[in-house]
Amino acid sequence: MERSESAGINPNTGSEQANFGASVEPDSGGISGRVKSVASTVKDKASSLPAIIADGLESGAKALRQNRVAGESASSGSVAIANDSSIAAVTDTLASGMQSSADWLREADIEKLKSGVEKQVKEHPARSLLIALGAGYLIGKAFRR
Repeated sequence: MERSESAGINPNTGSEQANFGASVEPDSGGISGRVKSVASTVKDKASSLPAIIADGLESGAKALRQNRVAGESASSGSVAIANDSSIAAVTDTLASGMQSSADWLREADIEKLKSGVEKQVKEHPARSLLIALGAGYLIGKAFRR
């Protein structure tokens, strides 16, 4: 008799459960669609990252070379710094290093580099962890200042 009374109090219990189950089903354009969209955007940006870095290195090298030339013409009539030739040599070395790094980034096969790093991490996990910790420490120190 108790069963009939509880069934009489809430006669829509079965239909509500069916509706609830239908509203929980994921739609095709939901979260998984958004995750795939974000993943493809990140992948596109990551693939263009080496070119962006190479462009920055090239513009930095060009700026160093232009500043060195401007500094030489400005100091021609006044007392020059005693180490002017050594500063010019360091500037040239730095600019050429930046230019060669930019060239390497443009020509490098990122997939081959990635597979090489993965191989090293799999073969030497402890050494890779120590290198990562050291690099993280140095980068943290550099950004702290």
